[in-house]
Amino acid sequence: MGNAHPTNDVQNGDFLTLKLILENAVLLAIDFQKDFMESIVSTVGTDVVVPKAKQVLEVARRAKIPIIHTQEVHRKELVDFGRELDGAEPIHCLENEPGTDFHPELLPIEGEFTVPKRRYSAFFATDLDILLRGLKADTIVLMGALTDVCVHYTAVDAHQHDYHFFVLEDCCIGSDWEAHRAAIKAMVYLQKNACLDSRDFVNFLKDFKNC
Repeated sequence: MGNAHPTNDVQNGDFLTLKLILENAVLLAIDFQKDFMESIVSTVGTDVVVPKAKQVLEVARRAKIPIIHTQEVHRKELVDFGRELDGAEPIHCLENEPGTDFHPELLPIEGEFTVPKRRYSAFFATDLDILLRGLKADTIVLMGALTDVCVHYTAVDAHQHDYHFFVLEDCCIGSDWEAHRAAIKAMVYLQKNACLDSRDFVNFLKDFKNC
């Protein structure tokens, strides 16, 4: 695909550059897990996000975009939380606990990849970068939970690993709306056209991938 980069044309409705980028893109679904969406961790946006994220997954599958799901998981002895429990989050996502499972409407299917992680960023101490290189990906389309935590930290590390990234704003669940919007603003600061609406992304895939 050469060295195509996103331009302001993407936000103005011209998807030609985005089409070129998506030749080597993956969809990264971050931590769509029960503890973040149903019970332990306080969040906003789940009811709106689930049907939209489900549609994104369905269309990406038809378009044959590689899909990677991350899953936060911690040992029951709590030895791998590090400083994570110093903040607002309670103990969550323990091994073999129901809350660690994926949301039932957003489950990985055969042929998709799952990356377990112990920290916020999907790059930290995982094999995500090796997997992306094996897929010959240079662009990551992000959605998931939480916008201001794991999505944001993963976007930062994607940027520092020299990947292009896009974030589907309406497919991200935040700790609260103010934090959600601030995280989107911070990600757009890194890559100025990074914010996409899921409807635009879905319509783009339908138009250009014939799905």
